[in-house]
Amino acid sequence: MLERPIRMVVTDLDDTLLSKDKTVDPAAALLIAQLKKQNIRFTFISGRPPFAIARFARMVETSAPIVGCNGAVVVDRNGQLLEPGTALSPDLLAPLLAAAVDGNLTVLALAGEVEYALAETPWTRSREAAGRSIPLAGLPQLLQWQNIYKINIMAGEQQASFAALLPDIRALQEAYSIALYGHSGCEIVNRQVSKETGLRKLCQMCQIPIEEVLAIGDNENDIQMLRAAGIGAAVANATDSVKAAADYCCEYGYTEGVMEAIQQFALR
Repeated sequence: MLERPIRMVVTDLDDTLLSKDKTVDPAAALLIAQLKKQNIRFTFISGRPPFAIARFARMVETSAPIVGCNGAVVVDRNGQLLEPGTALSPDLLAPLLAAAVDGNLTVLALAGEVEYALAETPWTRSREAAGRSIPLAGLPQLLQWQNIYKINIMAGEQQASFAALLPDIRALQEAYSIALYGHSGCEIVNRQVSKETGLRKLCQMCQIPIEEVLAIGDNENDIQMLRAAGIGAAVANATDSVKAAADYCCEYGYTEGVMEAIQQFALR
């Protein structure tokens, strides 16, 4: 680990800053507010799309742009794009997406600032019942779009169907950057995109050397980011490969682990 002062803290959201029930502990919000008082910037680098990040930016005091879609977009705290994101070409994905729809998996595509579903599923119906309507787009229509930032395949109750697609998904890893979440699903972005590229872009925008960043994460898509940062910390619930890549392994998991890392390396 480099002995340089930390000027920015970035953290993953799911299974890192967020608790198991997807909330932010008020104690963590208070701790993060202390960062701003010491002129240390704080933000998220998440696989979530912008609209799914904005509500967490209202729970804590972010003081830097937010990186979403595993590095494909940079947005403000309201989820608005600060610059054109890095889109992907969906052509090679067509057979996989068709098979996912046939397997009753939820397939979501973020095009511009709108997230579309390729078919109605129990997941989309549950979101609609909760007040969030997700527009539908057919696969032929999606293949014509030039502004797709991320495609998300979620298994839900169909984990066996998703597992059957794993060989096809892995065959596409040379063409796309793919974050796999066991048999639960995956996120697909442009091959040149990662949380590391998102972090480097963020550092350039904030004029902060990457060596003066504390990055915190838990899953394989966080590894490059943790290695690139001045200090990379893995929360206790992180995967073994993430812990092996980290400079520091937290004693605590989830939100408490993030607080531990901030207290250990950032706050003075």
